[in-house]
Amino acid sequence: MRINSLIDSKELQKEVVTLPAEEAHHLVRVLRVKVGQEIVLFDGAGQVAEAVLETVSKSFVTARVQHRFSIPAPTVQIDLMQALPKPDRWDLILQKGVELGVRHIWPLKTQHTVFSPNEKRQKRWEKIILNAAQQCEIRWLPVLHQTQDISFICTQLSEYDLVLLGSLYDGAQPLRNVLAGKTPKKVALLIGPEGDFSEEEVQLLQQAGATPVSFGDRILRTETAAIFGLSVLAYELF
Repeated sequence: MRINSLIDSKELQKEVVTLPAEEAHHLVRVLRVKVGQEIVLFDGAGQVAEAVLETVSKSFVTARVQHRFSIPAPTVQIDLMQALPKPDRWDLILQKGVELGVRHIWPLKTQHTVFSPNEKRQKRWEKIILNAAQQCEIRWLPVLHQTQDISFICTQLSEYDLVLLGSLYDGAQPLRNVLAGKTPKKVALLIGPEGDFSEEEVQLLQQAGATPVSFGDRILRTETAAIFGLSVLAYELF
């Protein structure tokens, strides 16, 4: 198994890199690394270094860099704007969103949102994103934003080439039809909560530039809709 560790960009420029205490603890206590073992360091912004562990103690780990290289940013930016579902479903959405190449994740509080976030949950979500990035070697770490309401999100939509609103709305067009012939560079995917967006929220999002899209005849659970939509976008646009 190849070990991947997120490192601060400035630290990554050094010949001998000191790993953060929490990461060092994980490497020593959980992965039981040894001196001389190979490791891959990355900063979450495209910079990567192959290194060899030089010092290993209970709370102090260093690695000597052998080779550095850069991974360019994805040519298409896909952002997920997702109404917060139940915690276990949200954890899954975060994990799979990272794997599917999401660049920004916006949790949404809507009229039908099930629960509200707090500082402890925010930190847990960031840890889920980091773990997914390390396991799947995602070199551009997604940005997790603070939870926002629909009114705020509407002010952000003008920045996108294409805004897709996954909804049960009667006027929704098939996703394949909306994507046909388009080559957007910045896309937002909006997914509602259990119970979907309210009619008022759909109207606000449409007025801000969102296009309602259908994922087929079946009614998908909110976590399935997010994963399905992101998978289609990754297939069509990457």
